[in-house]
Amino acid sequence: MKEKTIAWIILFNLAIIFSEVFFGLISNSFALIADALHNAGDVVAVAITWLALRLGRTAPTFRRTYGYTRAEMMAAFVNSLFLVVTMVYLIYEALVRLAQPEPVDPGYMIVVGSVALVANGISAWLLGKMGVSHCHHGEEEHHHHHDHGHDDANIRSAYLHMLSDALISAGVIVGGVAIWLWGIVWLDGVLTLIFSLYILRHTWPLLRRSFLALMDIHSLDLSRETIDAVITGHEGVVEYHDLHLATPSSRDRHISFHLVFRDEDRPLAFFESIVGTIERQLRQLGFTHVLIQPESARYATGRLYCSGGSHVSL
Repeated sequence: MKEKTIAWIILFNLAIIFSEVFFGLISNSFALIADALHNAGDVVAVAITWLALRLGRTAPTFRRTYGYTRAEMMAAFVNSLFLVVTMVYLIYEALVRLAQPEPVDPGYMIVVGSVALVANGISAWLLGKMGVSHCHHGEEEHHHHHDHGHDDANIRSAYLHMLSDALISAGVIVGGVAIWLWGIVWLDGVLTLIFSLYILRHTWPLLRRSFLALMDIHSLDLSRETIDAVITGHEGVVEYHDLHLATPSSRDRHISFHLVFRDEDRPLAFFESIVGTIERQLRQLGFTHVLIQPESARYATGRLYCSGGSHVSL
């Protein structure tokens, strides 16, 4: 049901985007075009939510052992890069408009902006209703609640995107009314500049985050000291090395490392117990994929990171 509703929201807003671009060109309003481009970016964000819901049920295969984990960040990177480039162009056009104001037809701004406001408002309302979490009980249901929580986070993000679109559409209407009443045609350039800078401000962090994720540079809000305390604070642990951290999507946090134990005559269950405890503690920190390779002291390296066979000293 969620996927079907989101699909209708996407189709509905695509129609609004084409209308805004078409009438923006006719009315000579760059503010209307800026709203359309921002709406286009947010439709992609909603499409990413739809994709996450669809691919979240896709099981990994031998060829795709990670499934489609990076699809979200790839789409986010392309979308945000497109928005940054177009907003820079619109800022240039807005400055030209301010230097040399051109006539603007406010009627199209008011009518199309009103339609866009209603469309974005309805979309935000539907997404807001879908983003309401439901509590579950029991260990098995807790796992489903964990996944459901990620779905809710994705839907809430799409909801905020649509809500911001509605606010910008309201700004287009106000600008159109002001131009119609007082003939201040330079206001279209001012609105275009404000909208473009606002969109840039909120798009740049997503561009940076998605690029870093694709480059396997994590964005975890954890310090090395926190991870050290969890891993090394156990009896018999000498060190850990070949540490890898990654956040390939908004819902995945990966960690892998080699765990070196002191050479002692202990049963296998002792080492398994420590590895199991560390894994549970790391999952409590938010890691969704934990890979630990236990080793004897002969494999100690004194180095934490590795890359392509070369090591960087601690």
